[in-house]
Amino acid sequence: MFDVRTVEAGGSCDQDRDSDTMSITARRRRAFQRQACLLSVMAAFSLGLALGVFVPLIGMSQAVTNAKGSGAVAGGDGSSSGDGEGDGLGGIPGTRFGEHLPHKLPHFPTLEDLRGKDSYNSVSFVAEEKLKAEDVFRHAFHIDQQRDDKDTMVIKKFDPEDRYIKEYMVRRTPDGLFHKGPEKRLSQPSIMEQILNSGKLETAEESVIEIVNQSDDHDYTEDSDGVILNDIFWGSTVENALPKGFDKGQSELWTDYLQSAEVDHLEVGCGRMQNRMVVFRDGTRACARYRQNTDQIQGELFSFYLGQLLNISNLAPSAASIIDMETKLWSSVSDDISNSQWKSTKPVVITKWIEHLEPAGIPKPFQPLERHLNKLDIRNITEGLDLPKPPKGLLDRLGATITPELQPIRPPGAPLAEPVLRRLVELAQWSDLIVFDYLIANLDRVVNNLYNYQWNADIMAAPAHNLARQSDSHLLVFLDNESGLLHGYRLLKKYEAYHGLLLDNLCVFRRSTIAALQHLRDSNVGHRLNELFERTTNAKIRDVLPPLPEKSIKILVDRIDRVLGQVQKCREIFSNR
Repeated sequence: MFDVRTVEAGGSCDQDRDSDTMSITARRRRAFQRQACLLSVMAAFSLGLALGVFVPLIGMSQAVTNAKGSGAVAGGDGSSSGDGEGDGLGGIPGTRFGEHLPHKLPHFPTLEDLRGKDSYNSVSFVAEEKLKAEDVFRHAFHIDQQRDDKDTMVIKKFDPEDRYIKEYMVRRTPDGLFHKGPEKRLSQPSIMEQILNSGKLETAEESVIEIVNQSDDHDYTEDSDGVILNDIFWGSTVENALPKGFDKGQSELWTDYLQSAEVDHLEVGCGRMQNRMVVFRDGTRACARYRQNTDQIQGELFSFYLGQLLNISNLAPSAASIIDMETKLWSSVSDDISNSQWKSTKPVVITKWIEHLEPAGIPKPFQPLERHLNKLDIRNITEGLDLPKPPKGLLDRLGATITPELQPIRPPGAPLAEPVLRRLVELAQWSDLIVFDYLIANLDRVVNNLYNYQWNADIMAAPAHNLARQSDSHLLVFLDNESGLLHGYRLLKKYEAYHGLLLDNLCVFRRSTIAALQHLRDSNVGHRLNELFERTTNAKIRDVLPPLPEKSIKILVDRIDRVLGQVQKCREIFSNR
């Protein structure tokens, strides 16, 4: 017989030996896992180091691009030798049918960034000299803000003295002034730009107008969507979708109405302190603009007249009146007039009240510093190529891949989507707004945003001053034009760079507006304005409100030439492009 305890003891020893063996195996496995983990971390670190340091140094992305280009040339017909997919549009590998690259702008001074071969890695500023904003931005047509330093900007300007495009860097100081870096020449401008900016408009005037008047009366070239006509005008699709607005007939009816109407009472409202909401006996409402200075009343009235002559229907009907208690219009509100601190025999401008107005923002094409609008921008919008881009990966940011950013293109022949057409309608009205505000040198709308941008970088995303949109018709209403034609002209030396910034980058216009401008240029715009003033006012008004001064008329004629020159320049640039 055998002892049970001996057998149990032997079994116990065998179990201990097995557990020791398993423990050793587990320890070896854990040690191997730690080594593998360490090797993985080291490999990831090495890869990151290679991508972050060595790839940019050795120009791997450029080498890959050259290799791809050589392969395309060797292929002869440009066909893919890999997975069998075609090269699609433009010979770009991997581009599939139904996808398209955004249309790129041509490299020319006023619409596209003209960068020189030298970069501003380091700039020495003249520390002892500080410049004001008007000195820094004078003759500027392009502003490029540095991404890593919002106070540093690269400015491109046209120098009228030597007619060269120049580039320089400025840095904003805490007190709102600027340090300026050295200038460098980029290129000579076109012949048209030299004519427009050489200060010899008087001698070149006839040749400029002659070129612009070579209109397209016999050759109408409209794209398949009816969006762009003759490369620089809005097409029939957009024109037909524009809201009706206020025509000359409505303005005449408003003038006739005021001659027989009677004011019931005045209410506080309509903007500034001494403006008043006018309520007539029949319930009609209007805004009365009262100013101590008649220049602002003239500016508001004659700016409205100019809008009528240009067939711009975005200005609400307006008419001048005199505060006279003996007239039917004001006889019932003598107490309200006294409480408003209005003086007798002072002129006011009475503008029809417009319902359903809401603030209107600045469209995206005009918000960034690289603001521009031309037919390529419009094509990107209609084809859906201006949609937000997906975030880039690490390899894309490092330039290690050359895959183009493809976005879906609208199928050929498909109608424009309603949101796209609404955007185009808004931009078409903005093209009129930019031309109109440049002509009258309006300080109180977009120029206000541009000027204050140097202190507030987010102001371009805010609603535009004195601009409203009718919520039911999407009509833009150009409000408060009192600084136009007189006060704005006196401050051209300070604000001209801001006035020209948007016009210089606008290359899509309403054909009716440009045709009206050409007609005004040939038919004495000053005479037309003063004739309209005499026809719509009575002798009492003309006794206290003078006509538009001759000096303002001369400035207006020069600015009309400037707009027509911009139209011709755009025609030269985008013809058959």
